[in-house]
Amino acid sequence: MNFTNRLGKICDALGTNPKATYPVMLIALVKGICRPTFTMMDKTEKPETKKYTALREGLTEFIAIPTYLVCGEVAARIAKKLKFKNVPPDVNTSLVKRASKNMMFIGVCTAALFIIPALCSVAIKPIMDKFMPQKPKNNKPQIDTNMANKITTLNKPDINSFADKSNPIKPIYNNRNIYSGMKVGGV
Repeated sequence: MNFTNRLGKICDALGTNPKATYPVMLIALVKGICRPTFTMMDKTEKPETKKYTALREGLTEFIAIPTYLVCGEVAARIAKKLKFKNVPPDVNTSLVKRASKNMMFIGVCTAALFIIPALCSVAIKPIMDKFMPQKPKNNKPQIDTNMANKITTLNKPDINSFADKSNPIKPIYNNRNIYSGMKVGGV
């Protein structure tokens, strides 16, 4: 069997039994390969930053692929247990199939919105620490705390001077009309 026949059978199987997990897993696979590759090809970044970022992006998609599959299949199995009341058996079967497809889509969306970010926040840090013990250093300038304290203590206004009634604050406009005389619309 040649390549085109195999590809045709795969496309036929995907077209007759579409599942929401397949395209999402394919996208995650491509992102898991391409994003780290493009990150490593960046000439402007430091090598340790590129390695850290590429590994983190690859791990995220490595976690995402099985999570999409599991969440979609679990949601579809939950839908297959549904029984619709007052519906003929043949209609009930088609309703369960439709509900299964919709629940699979909902399972994939739930994985993308909640489960994958939760798993990544729990799993990626220990894995990253094991593979790369030193994270890239932040290049932000350090603030001298002594200088910051001096700046905040300089020229602090005396609150009591505002309460002094012998030297009232004069209004800026000196009791004149505050409008400049310009008219709206150029007229």
